[in-house]
Amino acid sequence: MSKTDYARALRDALYDPNPNSSARRVKDLVIRELLEVDPRVEIKNTEYFNHTFSPDLVLSWPEGPAVKKRYLFLRLPDTPKYFAEDVELISELHPIVYGLDDGPSLATSMTAVAELSHRNDVLVTDVHGMNRLARNREDRSIANLVSSALIRGGRGLMDSNGAEQISASVNRGFEGARSAEAGPTETAVDSLQHHLMPVQSRQMTQFLQAVWISSHGRIEGFPGPTELSGEISDESLEYLIHFDAIDDTEFWRALGSSLSVEQLSRLKVIGEPANLQHLVAANLDHLWSRHLRVKVGELALTSSDFPQWTVTRNCLCLQGVDYSAYFAENSPALKHVKPDRANGISVHDVRRRSINAHLSEITIKKGAEAFTVEAEGNGSVLEAESLSALPESYLGDARAVRATCKTLSNQEIRLDFMSLDASAVTSARITLHDWVTVALPLLWEVSDEDHAAEPQGIE
Repeated sequence: MSKTDYARALRDALYDPNPNSSARRVKDLVIRELLEVDPRVEIKNTEYFNHTFSPDLVLSWPEGPAVKKRYLFLRLPDTPKYFAEDVELISELHPIVYGLDDGPSLATSMTAVAELSHRNDVLVTDVHGMNRLARNREDRSIANLVSSALIRGGRGLMDSNGAEQISASVNRGFEGARSAEAGPTETAVDSLQHHLMPVQSRQMTQFLQAVWISSHGRIEGFPGPTELSGEISDESLEYLIHFDAIDDTEFWRALGSSLSVEQLSRLKVIGEPANLQHLVAANLDHLWSRHLRVKVGELALTSSDFPQWTVTRNCLCLQGVDYSAYFAENSPALKHVKPDRANGISVHDVRRRSINAHLSEITIKKGAEAFTVEAEGNGSVLEAESLSALPESYLGDARAVRATCKTLSNQEIRLDFMSLDASAVTSARITLHDWVTVALPLLWEVSDEDHAAEPQGIE
């Protein structure tokens, strides 16, 4: 809703002659605007309206440990003196105070509490300030992050101009961090520290630092507080993953340079957030693991699209139509994923599934008999004379139980068709791209539906 339309609708609701109807309409409009700022916020509507000590709305977030709950008080400012007294009375709750009347009385009242609200971690805003934050989502910029951070942990006075200045500063700061340019990055850091409580400020500053480092900036040159590791924390990464979708491959590529499958597997991720899809897709050739385990049709996605990345059972997981593919840097990390038991697959299926794979070895079992065929030199085992010489009648009942394949970068993967497991040979680090395009289709026949909706970045 535009700034003018929102202000007009709120004014009409505010002056509804029916007090109950007025309160309901005002709250409905404010709730809609808050959801525009952060769709993940959960809002409880209380029975109060413009009450001195009881909040009108209670905001909470289902993910992330930073801020679990924040009270919001709606206010009809009478005089600056009384407005300031109201803010001081509830300041220990660190709430949001939302001024409803957009006339000159509100502007004067807000200015009167600017220092008090900043000192006590209270966010004081109005119709136009909140609407400016909501419109950041329409711009689909990195300012989306700071808009959501402000309702979670903003402080001080934020009118429309203030909200616009914060957003512009953060946008310039992220662009500056991408080119390791100190000036705009430092301005953004200063703005974050001033307008956000320490927890949210630290999170946003970590984002800037992670982009700075990934852009080959030296950590000692970062113009703000630094995490000595130069890496983004689990807490901050969870915070970012659950924000509005950022469809910016360069951003995710820069951020992902310091990430690992092991770190992603530690995160508390709800559902299949769009930012997780963007993050993994942009770094398929960077993120690596040494183990893959496939489970057959066990999870239900909250999304209707396949495949989707998620984090479950302490593993990064790719969920397809009828399979779950778990990735881990070491075998103990798969302890929460019990392997399936299968009977192997036919040699015919191995041939059909190995379009992107070069098999150097295969073990075939028939009844109590098992034998292994190895390729000579760089040849494919599927073309080996000893395998080709076997009659179709023999191969028809035989089952492939193990195989070794090579990736395009000449790294080896061992596959177990009995447990639907795969692991890197020796100390090889297999990228997610190679796992998904080479090993996964060998272990499990990926459906046409999955092929039609392969994760971004997989060609």
